[in-house]
Amino acid sequence: MGVNKTWATILGVVFLAIGILGFFTGETLLVFGTNSLHNVVHLVSGAVLLWAGLSAGAPTKQVNTTFGVIYGLVGIVGFFGVLGFLNVNTADNWLHLAIAVVSLAVGTMAD
Repeated sequence: MGVNKTWATILGVVFLAIGILGFFTGETLLVFGTNSLHNVVHLVSGAVLLWAGLSAGAPTKQVNTTFGVIYGLVGIVGFFGVLGFLNVNTADNWLHLAIAVVSLAVGTMAD
């Protein structure tokens, strides 16, 4: 399994776990904001990433790169307070940016 498939699989499992746990923690999970819609976003993200990581024909590099772009934008936009409907806080924004950097780096690597 190459680095792209490994990253997508690990991140997918983490997103699925966070999405599930978020339904049982109220408005925060550790220091991160959460709500039902935010949890659903994590579940969908996790499912797509896990599919990309485990499927033989999946375009894993493109999925990782796309997630890097999307999560980078979410991280930046989150600092402007427009994602309040997702209960996103500063810790979320920094985490989204970190995920974006790693996903973009991995997505642009050769396997």
